[in-house]
Amino acid sequence: MAQENKGKKMGLLAQINIAIVMAAAIILALCYFSTTDTVDNVITEEIEPYSVAVLSDGSKEYFFKLVDYDYHYSGISFYTSHQLVTAYNMGREIYSFNTSGGFWTSSPGSSYHFIEINEKMVQIAVIVKPVYDIVANQKLTFYIGSTYGMYDGLMTNSMPRFFVSILIIFLSVLLFLYYAIMREKQQLGRELLYLGYFSFFAGLWSLNETDVSSLMMSNKIVDSLVPYICLMLIVPSMIMFFDAYLGIRCITCRKIILSYSVGQSIVLTILHFTKIAEFRETLIFMQILLVVAAFYILVGMISMLIKRNFSRRLEICAMGLSLFILTLIIDLGQYYLVLGDADKVGRYLFLIFAFLLAFDMIKDANEIIEKGRRAKQLEVFAITDSMTGLFNRNAFESHVKAGGSLEGLVAVVADANGLKKCNDTYGHEAGDEYITIVANIFNSVYGKYGNCYRTGGDEFCCIIPANRHVNMDRLKKLFMSKVYTANLEGDHVFDIGVAVGHARYDSELDPDFRALVKRADAHMYENKRELKAAIS
Repeated sequence: MAQENKGKKMGLLAQINIAIVMAAAIILALCYFSTTDTVDNVITEEIEPYSVAVLSDGSKEYFFKLVDYDYHYSGISFYTSHQLVTAYNMGREIYSFNTSGGFWTSSPGSSYHFIEINEKMVQIAVIVKPVYDIVANQKLTFYIGSTYGMYDGLMTNSMPRFFVSILIIFLSVLLFLYYAIMREKQQLGRELLYLGYFSFFAGLWSLNETDVSSLMMSNKIVDSLVPYICLMLIVPSMIMFFDAYLGIRCITCRKIILSYSVGQSIVLTILHFTKIAEFRETLIFMQILLVVAAFYILVGMISMLIKRNFSRRLEICAMGLSLFILTLIIDLGQYYLVLGDADKVGRYLFLIFAFLLAFDMIKDANEIIEKGRRAKQLEVFAITDSMTGLFNRNAFESHVKAGGSLEGLVAVVADANGLKKCNDTYGHEAGDEYITIVANIFNSVYGKYGNCYRTGGDEFCCIIPANRHVNMDRLKKLFMSKVYTANLEGDHVFDIGVAVGHARYDSELDPDFRALVKRADAHMYENKRELKAAIS
């Protein structure tokens, strides 16, 4: 009852904490939206260059007239991916973004650019040079307004996607920790570990694609390498997870995809660092392999449906993966049409999907533990006497059948005197109390050295192994003194009388374990006669 009350209190405290957290989040959200200055965002507008020139080296030069913009407009912003950028005012350089990664990459990375302007500027020129031919036709969109307002607007709009990506990474870390801590206890399969890797690389990739990451990440070189490395590592963990989770078990197909993935990663890495073809130029191969992996999983699921191999796991994957593959195709299409964060929906679905998968696997593991715990309880119930808590007759017989060496073994037997008289005089409740008191005394004395059994209604036995060297006469005296104390100080209407006897294994006298117990029983009856003689 105390445990139940404690559980209810913990549940109530948990609900109160959740309510406090939710209330705090709502208050902070209301505070943010009610105090955010939106004036700067209102004046932000798209600006078109009045002229665009294509230079001999493939660069494009954009010309902007600023005569119509007053002091409210403090900057021009735009986003480029793998482009070198330089801006001039009256022939003077006012902005540049052209530091390549040297050994690591030829690209300066992807970035938002904020070119500061003022009311004295009449015209500026922005030169954009593609690092790779594949990005030469990027359509750039330019905005003019308050630099702070444009920066704040980008951060605000991208923050939900950034937060979801952080949650995906956080979920993967929790999966790693849970697997490390509970692997042995819950006999966890590797699919939980594979899901952790899959979620981590997917979360890191989606985090890198957010505008928040682009604005906050100062090292654009690292920022430009992360998505490609993540895409290469996603496929193996994705295949291994779904293959283990769903039990697709198409070994040949899996080996082909995994081998190709490893080989492709090695080849593309060599091509990148030798500057033959860098990651951005070979991105299409990574994306094709990702689609092939998704197709392999989808075909595996369809095959299981055709074979009518239905399961809860298949239902979860059928719903989640179908939506995920659909958004993957949409987001890949958006990647080539829109600069910046093209993953508008996928990360939200992925978070929900990954959470459902993790929850399902952990739930399965807990169900296995619960079944094991119940089986253990049933096993304990089967060999335990419900009244006294000692081992019962079944356990005693199992010990007899188990056999084993008898050398040095000691058997102790005890018998409660006058139990029938107690039942007839005071009722069966008093008789049960009688048995319980005798069992407690017997276990407190002999239970320290061996297993105690209730072998009959008022009969008890303790088996003391050979490695426990004890003075049996001393224990007998201690036992009888505790019986005397229970009679003297106990709050019960009956008198307790117990006879006890023991025997140590003797190969000449005891052909088997039952013969040893029989000799101990004989000594117990001698003690019973002595007690009756002393009373009379």
